[in-house]
Amino acid sequence: MSVPDHHTHWAPPDIAQDLLAIARTPGAAPPREIHVRPELHERMLAQLTPDERAAVVGCHVLGPSPGVPLVVDPDLPGFPGFEVVRARPEAPPQPHAAAA
Repeated sequence: MSVPDHHTHWAPPDIAQDLLAIARTPGAAPPREIHVRPELHERMLAQLTPDERAAVVGCHVLGPSPGVPLVVDPDLPGFPGFEVVRARPEAPPQPHAAAA
């Protein structure tokens, strides 16, 4: 095993980027919206720049355009404190009852 020339230190969590990375997991259905607990939402907002914070608060979306809709949901369990709601898979068309 080789040792890198520089040491990588632990960085503080980037809540917004972590949520987006989970929401946009390759191979998973696209995210329809992200639900977060109020306290996680507040911590995330505190980490954002004023412009990013204004976009999240004003538009209720996270990430670059078109973004993922963000919903503050106090009913979520404390852990993990968020939930990604994914788009439903396309259902094969069903023949109309009258056509059968």
